[in-house]
Amino acid sequence: MSQQILHKVLARVVKKLQLPRANISIKNLTSGGANITSALYSVTISAPDQGHLKLFAKVADVNLKLRKQMNIELLYSTEQIVYNHLVGVYEKIQDKYYISPEHRFVFPKFYGGEDAVGQETVVMEDVTSSGYSPYSRFESIDWEHAAVAVEDLARLHALSFAYQKEDIEGFTKDTQRLRFVREKMDFSDMRKTWRQIGESAMAVVKEEHREKFSTIIDDNSTQEVFFRFRAPLSTIVLVHGDYRVSNLMFRRVNGVLQQIVVDYQTVHSGCPVTDLLYLEFLGTDQAFRKKHHNRLYDYYFSELTKALDRFDIDVNKVYPRETFEKEIKEMYSVALTIAMVVLPLVLVDTERAPLMSEIEGVNDFAIKPSQLFATRFRELVSDCIEWGGL
Repeated sequence: MSQQILHKVLARVVKKLQLPRANISIKNLTSGGANITSALYSVTISAPDQGHLKLFAKVADVNLKLRKQMNIELLYSTEQIVYNHLVGVYEKIQDKYYISPEHRFVFPKFYGGEDAVGQETVVMEDVTSSGYSPYSRFESIDWEHAAVAVEDLARLHALSFAYQKEDIEGFTKDTQRLRFVREKMDFSDMRKTWRQIGESAMAVVKEEHREKFSTIIDDNSTQEVFFRFRAPLSTIVLVHGDYRVSNLMFRRVNGVLQQIVVDYQTVHSGCPVTDLLYLEFLGTDQAFRKKHHNRLYDYYFSELTKALDRFDIDVNKVYPRETFEKEIKEMYSVALTIAMVVLPLVLVDTERAPLMSEIEGVNDFAIKPSQLFATRFRELVSDCIEWGGL
């Protein structure tokens, strides 16, 4: 069924590219557990005298019951908004301010899609054909890759501030339609799942830390935690929402490390620090944080300052350092709770990764954590306590 949907979309792509005699080749891909919401495909379009065009496609692959429980349509519709609208807005802003190639935030090239419910499809350039490759989700990110990730994150957030400066009406409209609406998410069926996930996490936490850790489980409902993590605090920006190593692709050009960000299903109106916390909490180990925790946050703020300067925006007027630091501390415990839920899925063994097309309900997300999760999460709780986050 997914390939039939994809063929229809690709037919429109070929027509748009004016390649009437093109040959289309489709190959199934696996993300190795990094993507669980879509069927993935590698596409090659070949035409006489045109060479080969390498594309990447995602087709919605979630069963109907789970769609209703988790409002999955929001993920797919958000990505369509990003590629069909927001990318163009951001490109015009970067062009207006003559942002140089080395300082631009670059989106993968979008070729077309489908937004009909149950057939949601996105077709974009295959960035692997340009030399990009993923960073292992099982490995802690190193400083070189983390620095590049932070640079891009600062550019993405700076674009949101620039959008507000250039078109307050458009910015307000987009932040409204991309805000997290609590009423559209029904987490009532997640009580059992939440309890199971909490019990699994509690079992791996050091005994002397369990009393403090228990407060974030006992005091928060699932719905409230996800709302707090996706809601703005003092400053509204359009955040990525799933800024982890599985959604970052890297390559080297003349010895220089470059990155491109993929998967824009979770873009929403939120707080800048949540993307940064998400990157750190889901992609680093204790050894990295002992060396680079403060450095990571200092570097982000420095890069945000530079990125805003390129748009003639003073960081002290839109997001001063004291506000930034205050919001980090405020979000520590919330980010830790999110990590408790998401990190088991990030670190799940490939053969045990759940597929939304096959699982019957949200309870199936309470998977047995891996030993790697046990180590990473135990260390993360210890660090959060040391930082004063619990």
